[in-house]
Amino acid sequence: MAEGADPTAEQQYMLELTNRFRSDPQGELAKLVNFSSPGLWAASKSNDPSIAYALNFFGTSASDLATQFSTLTAAPPLAWSSALNVSATSYSNLMVTSDQQSHTLDANSLDQRIINGGYSANWLNAGENLFASAQSPFHSHAAFVVDWGDGNGATAGYGNGIQNPAGHRDLLLDASMKEIGIGFQDISIPGSNATAIGPYVITEHLASQFRYDGINYFSDAILTGSVYQDTILADAFYTPGEGLAGEAINVYNDTTGILVASGFSNSAGGFNIALTGLTNGVVYRVEAPDTGLAAKTFTLTEHTDDYGVPVVVYDNVYESFVVVPEPGSLLLCLVAGLSLLGFRSRHQIC
Repeated sequence: MAEGADPTAEQQYMLELTNRFRSDPQGELAKLVNFSSPGLWAASKSNDPSIAYALNFFGTSASDLATQFSTLTAAPPLAWSSALNVSATSYSNLMVTSDQQSHTLDANSLDQRIINGGYSANWLNAGENLFASAQSPFHSHAAFVVDWGDGNGATAGYGNGIQNPAGHRDLLLDASMKEIGIGFQDISIPGSNATAIGPYVITEHLASQFRYDGINYFSDAILTGSVYQDTILADAFYTPGEGLAGEAINVYNDTTGILVASGFSNSAGGFNIALTGLTNGVVYRVEAPDTGLAAKTFTLTEHTDDYGVPVVVYDNVYESFVVVPEPGSLLLCLVAGLSLLGFRSRHQIC
C-alpha cells in the first residue's frame, strides 16, 4: 500500500471550498462570479481575474449558468483520503510527463488507479476530475464548479460556454461520494509543455467504500472539518496558513458521555475521523478541548442504497472550530494579490 500524506494547506483549502459548495451550491456560485441581476453578467464577471478570463474566453452564458444552478441540491461533506491523494498525485504527474489532459493516459481503469494508491478494494463509487492548466487552487475550484468549456463560444459563435453535461460539477455534488484526494503535481513542468502547463496540474479522485460485518454492508460516516485561527484573512473561512496542527478532536455520546471516536488535526489543520459503528437516533458531541471553544452536537443521517446488495449508508458530518485570537495578540498578515501573467490560450478542463 502506498503511504499517503497529510494535505498541504492549499489542498485543505480546496477541500474546504468543495465542502462549502456541497453545502450551498447557489451560495458558492455567488462567491465565484458576479451578476448585475439574475442571469446577467456584471461589468466584471468575477473578482478573480483568472476566472473572469475563462468566462470571457468560453463565452459562458450567465442566464444558462443561473438556470442550471437554480436546480442544484446540497450534498453531505467529503473527507480527505490520503490514499486517493496518492493516486491523484500520481495521475497529475502522468499528465505532466505525457503533456496531455486525458482520462486515459495509462492502461488502468479508475478503480485500479485508486486501489494502486492504497484505497480500499471495497469501493462503491469512484470519479475523477482533471485540470492541467489551473492558475491557482481557487481557479481550479471555480473551473470544476462552473464547468466552463463546450467550445469557444466567444469567438466561434456556438455553445453556451458550459460543458454538456456539466460532469465536473455533477461529480463534486454527487452525494454518493464520501472521500476525496486532490493531487497537485509534485514534479517539475517542462517549459516545452503545451497542454499540461500548470502552474497547477490537478487531479481529483472521489470515492466511497463499505465494510461487511458478516451480515450487513455499511458505509460509515466520517467527521471532517478543520481547526484554524482566522488571522490571515478575517473571513470566517479557512485560508492557507491558518490551520492549527495537533489539536485533539473528541466525539462523545452526548447522553452517556462515553468517548466513541477521537483524533487530531493534521499538519494543515484538517481532521477526518472515522465514525465506525455509529448510528442514527443518537446525539453525538464533538469537542476540540484545547481550543476552549464550545462543543458542537450532531446526529447521523441513515439511508439504504442499492449496490446489487443493500448498503446502509451514514452520511459524513462537517464541523470546524475557528479560534479567535485575543485582540492584539497576533499580527495580522497582509495577503498580496496574485499577478496572473502569461496566460496560455486555452483553459479547458476534462
